[in-house]
Amino acid sequence: MNVARRLYPLLLLLGLSTLPLSSEAGTPTGKTPPARLRIAYAAPIGVMAPVWMAAESGAMKAEGLEAELILVEARAAIAALIAKEIDALEISAPGITPAAIAGGDITMIAGLLNKMIFSYHAHKDIKSAEQLRGKVVGSDRVGTASDYGSRMSLSLLGLKPESDVSILRIGGSNLLWPALQTGQIVAAPLTPPQSFSADALGFNRLVTTYHLPYQNVGIVVRKSDIDVKLDVWVRLVRATREGIRRWYDDPKLARDVLAKYTKERDPERLQKTYEFFTKQAGFNEDLTMTEQGIQQILSFLGATVLPAAKNASPKQIYDTRILDKIRQ
Repeated sequence: MNVARRLYPLLLLLGLSTLPLSSEAGTPTGKTPPARLRIAYAAPIGVMAPVWMAAESGAMKAEGLEAELILVEARAAIAALIAKEIDALEISAPGITPAAIAGGDITMIAGLLNKMIFSYHAHKDIKSAEQLRGKVVGSDRVGTASDYGSRMSLSLLGLKPESDVSILRIGGSNLLWPALQTGQIVAAPLTPPQSFSADALGFNRLVTTYHLPYQNVGIVVRKSDIDVKLDVWVRLVRATREGIRRWYDDPKLARDVLAKYTKERDPERLQKTYEFFTKQAGFNEDLTMTEQGIQQILSFLGATVLPAAKNASPKQIYDTRILDKIRQ
């Protein structure tokens, strides 16, 4: 019998049972400590639910991940990731496109939603595109998802952001909605649940972008970390996939998670938001990125505010190594 095993009863009596017991010298039997991650989400809106569900359902814990979820507004999120203030980020493709095609150390490793979700809302007395001309409308910093949603919406309405309207760059959907309510702006792009709140209060929904190809939220990490933390990213992506499954399988938990992170309390709007991301713009269980959606983003930005995007390839935006590893 191994000497350590013969001494183990004596160690217990002496209060030294916390010493590692192993079958071979120097090999601990304790479990591997959980991997600690700081994961940011770019806005407190319904589209961010996959990572929230992964945490709140216990899927991350089951994968040996100890995750701290923090809100970092889209305008600061990419800088925070590159500066290593966070480990991973849930954000949509427009937010990472400028940095990615400029050679920045970022890439998307999993696509969680491959549909566009912006609708464009205006004050009750504005019922047409013509009535928007010359007015102050809301958006976010150039290059963010809300800015992209605003530009696409105005384009669908036949308006040019640079000349037909005056843009006040306030922030994302969660900040644009209060600004719309208080009259700082007369129109803005919104997403659920704020878009449903706008409907309920009588704001006019001028156009939706739901039919457009698009790469919405995904998991974004530093390129240089992919090989170094391959196992951690595999576990994170698996946990997020399980979070999406729980979204579909457990509506009550999903609504509770929405209420916690979006601060929406109205049961009807929570239900509408749940149904929207279940039936109309369902989360992506296979986690693939849409090349068509990314190309649409590159083409639009290349023709408007980001000339360098004209000659960029969708493959500059994403990396499939983690998904390939999971499929093996």
